[in-house]
Amino acid sequence: MSANRSQVLVALGISHNSAPVELREAVNVSERELPSALEKLAAVQGIQEAVLLSTCNRTELYCAVEASHANDDIDAQLTSYLVALHGIPISSLAGHLYCYHDGAAAAHLMNVTSGLDSLVLGEYQILAQVKTAYAAAKAASTTGALLNTLFQNALATAKRVRTETEIGRGSFSIGSAAVELARQIFGETLEGRNVLILGAGKMSDLTARHLQAQGAATIFVANRTYQRAVELAGHLGSVASARHFEDLPALLTSSDIVICSTAAPHPVVTRSLLEASLKARRNRPLFLIDIAVPRDVEPSAAELDNVYLFNIDDLKQVVEKSRAERAKEVDKAKIIIDRAIDDFLIWWRSLEVAPLIVAVRRRIQALGAEEAAKLRAKLPNIGDREAGAVTAAMEALSNRIAHSATMAIKECAGISSEEAAQRLDAIRTAFGVEPDEIDQEGGK
Repeated sequence: MSANRSQVLVALGISHNSAPVELREAVNVSERELPSALEKLAAVQGIQEAVLLSTCNRTELYCAVEASHANDDIDAQLTSYLVALHGIPISSLAGHLYCYHDGAAAAHLMNVTSGLDSLVLGEYQILAQVKTAYAAAKAASTTGALLNTLFQNALATAKRVRTETEIGRGSFSIGSAAVELARQIFGETLEGRNVLILGAGKMSDLTARHLQAQGAATIFVANRTYQRAVELAGHLGSVASARHFEDLPALLTSSDIVICSTAAPHPVVTRSLLEASLKARRNRPLFLIDIAVPRDVEPSAAELDNVYLFNIDDLKQVVEKSRAERAKEVDKAKIIIDRAIDDFLIWWRSLEVAPLIVAVRRRIQALGAEEAAKLRAKLPNIGDREAGAVTAAMEALSNRIAHSATMAIKECAGISSEEAAQRLDAIRTAFGVEPDEIDQEGGK
């Protein structure tokens, strides 16, 4: 808005809208890697605040950048950060990254957190994922006033969207979409089918509950940490049982459907493992739905006979019906989001005009004190009481003028940047405030 802006907001990322799963998994940041990744991101020149959001469908960087460094190179610097972090060729990201600045960056986060940018329109898991990413950044001390306010507003807005619209009706999610795909493959219900859940995290928990509702005969839960598998199976009742991860070969032989959602950094269901299980299955088909990023199933497994492999990108067709039903709620959600964006930008602009308010008030007060001194010099014979009255009158007048000026400056926080800049320059000129005075009074 003005020459005194100290920070620029930047959002750079990759998502299911811009890249296939094989590229998303290449830049995915696990929960274990997040602290180190945040430390490296905060060390990029010019970055003063940073949050890193990485889910199965997106990896995004949100940064408050020092204005003097916020030139065209900042996008390239953030791209280079991703390349260095993951050791991938920069050419692989060409045409897949998106970057937003200032208001557009704030709007993107609001839409993401509210589920409007999700594969499953209105899905609610993204709210928890954004909250987790923000908490991790706070724990790493990489946030400040700008990102704290932005993320707190985004989380509050997402909750309003969920409670005041029906965009999240039915709690449809990636997990439920995976189950819907399995139901389409096997018929209206999953009765009589044995299902293996690999992983015992939140996604696995939600998926298992949907499977249970569809009548799966048996649900096996396998996880690297056996106790977590026991806990998840216990929540599901008698239909579920926990299994050790080492039992995977036998489980692949006895299961009809395998839904994979581990946090492993590499495939846990390999082609060779499947080849061995297929012999024991005697050509019975095996359906694998891999909703993990990075992927849990080796992609070449799809080449095997009687193996039907689907990944998270294959769920797009499944969710289209749900998207169409929820789309009519988007306009209601956007009204809430647009107001939240406006409120955030007004708050941000108010920070930008604060230094000018300080400089103008001090200028007015200085002029008032100067005129009071001149008047007392012209009337050397007046007493202390009269001199005090002159000073008090000048201070009162100065305060009234300063109040009007302050209100005029604050009004600029609620209008477009170009018009605001013109008004602020006019006010600054009218009161004889030089640009370097504003910088000095920056209130930092």
